[in-house]
This record gives sequence, structure tokens and C-alpha cells, in this order.
Amino acid sequence: MVAPARGPMAKGEGRRIAVVGVGPVGGIMAAHLAGGGNDVLLVDILDGHLDAIERKGLRLSGARKMSVRFPAENICRGVPQLAGREPEIVFVSVKAHVLDRIVPELGKVVGDGTTFISLQNGLDTEEPIAEAFGRENTLRIVVNYGGVMIEDGHLRMTFFNPPNRIGAIADASRGRAAEVAAMVTAAGLETTASDDIKRDEWEKLILNLGLAAMCSLTNKSMKEMMEYTPTRDLARELMREGVDVARACGYGFHDGFLEECMAWLDGTGYHRPSMAMDILAGRRTEIAYLNGKVVERGAEKGVPTPYNSSLTWLVKGRELPRRETAEGS
Repeated sequence: MVAPARGPMAKGEGRRIAVVGVGPVGGIMAAHLAGGGNDVLLVDILDGHLDAIERKGLRLSGARKMSVRFPAENICRGVPQLAGREPEIVFVSVKAHVLDRIVPELGKVVGDGTTFISLQNGLDTEEPIAEAFGRENTLRIVVNYGGVMIEDGHLRMTFFNPPNRIGAIADASRGRAAEVAAMVTAAGLETTASDDIKRDEWEKLILNLGLAAMCSLTNKSMKEMMEYTPTRDLARELMREGVDVARACGYGFHDGFLEECMAWLDGTGYHRPSMAMDILAGRRTEIAYLNGKVVERGAEKGVPTPYNSSLTWLVKGRELPRRETAEGS
């Protein structure tokens, strides 16, 4: 499917939407929303990626195949270029650890009344956004798709297990959450409004606990880790600790939940989590918002988390700057 992204929005047309961070997760969302007739502004600092999109469009392969063209004026090379564009909705799809830099930049260029949506991995990523722009203006979406960047301008959607879930963190914006759910669904990504998005965050976090850090440290796919009995058992223990901590935080799950999580991980195939890509590229990871968040909450509630603690510190050790060692050492 080839669809042009629209220029300035006319009455009766789609919504003007900014997607900040057009890596695999944000890019897949942006391509669908633009293909669905919305006026989508792409915001990123990856010049090569944006150059390719400007020349040839944003291409998706894998679970979804589409190519979407964006006019040059819709490609913003950094948040400051959103000035004067007045998006109605801003999807924030950057790594959680750069929120402290991105949120103040957004505050300088985006007007009052804008709806901000955290489109990110981890627990509590919506909180810095809500603190800056108001809880009534902040939503959180938990997506059930994955993707990888094949090359600049080309993303592969590795799986989609619908629906995505989106929810408000203030009662006043529940209606907005339902509207956005309908908009994203109409664009081809089935999404439902959630009555308890924090619970959905915990569910997604627990799934991520199982394999994200492990695949990143071993440089193996999720399928390979689930087919090897020792690492499969480790995945179960990592998620069990997450369930224990969630329960201590007031989010209990039914007796078969852990087995459902294992079955879900069995179906993810040869996908490598984004954390693995970050480690290979020498970038900082989101471990503090994933396994590290369970360790943090477990310490607060007195729940032991030895498995998640071990993987958190190993990933943090993997992030340390590389130093040259003496020959033979």
C-alpha cells in the first residue's frame, strides 16, 4: 500500500499528529496513522533515516507491508522544528532515559491543550510527561507489536498480537483515550481503551522482564532463549518476581497468568528486543525502566528480586565505557 501523508489539515480531514522518535515502535505507528489519512509530523535526530524517508518514504515489511510518503515539510529534524506546527496529539516514542531532555524541549514548542501519549517501554514513563503537561493531557499506550530497523527508511514489523491498549491517567481524559483508540484502530492497528492502563503497564512489563535483558546479554533471539531449557526456566523466574512485586503494589493476577506469559513468549519468534540493539550499538539501555523498576519497587515493598537484580547489574555493567586493557590481560 502506498499512501501520501497529508500537508496542512483541512476541516474534516485527519488529525495533525507528531511522532517524536521514529525508530521501530514510533515509525510503525507513524506509518499507519499517515496511511490512515492523518497529517503526521515525523520528529527525530537520525539524519540518515530521515533523509531516506524524505527520498523514498517510510517502508514497512514483515507482519505489515506498506510504504508511506511524507512531504519534506512534515519531517522535523529535532523537537525545535515543531515550533509553529501545532499538533493536536504528540506520541512520545523516545527511549525512556532521554525524557528529561525531550520533555523540556517539547514544552517550548507545543501549545496548551495538546494531548501527549507515552508510546514507550517500561513502567511509569508517562509520569515525567504528566508532570510537565498535566495528567489530564497525558495518555499511555501499551503496544503489542514489535519491530526492528532493517536500514534507514525501512522497518520490519516482526509481530502484532492485537489489541494495543491505551488509557487515561486522569478521569477527565477517559473520553480522549477512547477517541485515540478509535483513531489508531481505524488506521489499521487494533487498539482498545483501557479502564486501568497501569495494570496493562504491569502486564507488559512482566512480559519484557522475561527476555529483554537475557537476549541483550546473550545476543540471541527470543525464540532461541525459549527453546533452551535453562534460559526458559530463567525467564519464568524473572517474570515470577515481577508478578510478586506487582501483587505487593496492588496489582494481582490470576493463577494461570504466568503460564499465559510463557505461551506469549513462545510465539514471539526470532525477534531481538530493542535493548539488544542498543547494547550492540553501544547505546544506553532502558534497563532502569524494565528489570530495574522491579528491583526498585521490590526494595520498597520488601519483596526479594535476586534474578532481576542480577540481570539489571549485568546490563548496567555491559553499558560501561569500554577501556583498553594491557596486552595479554
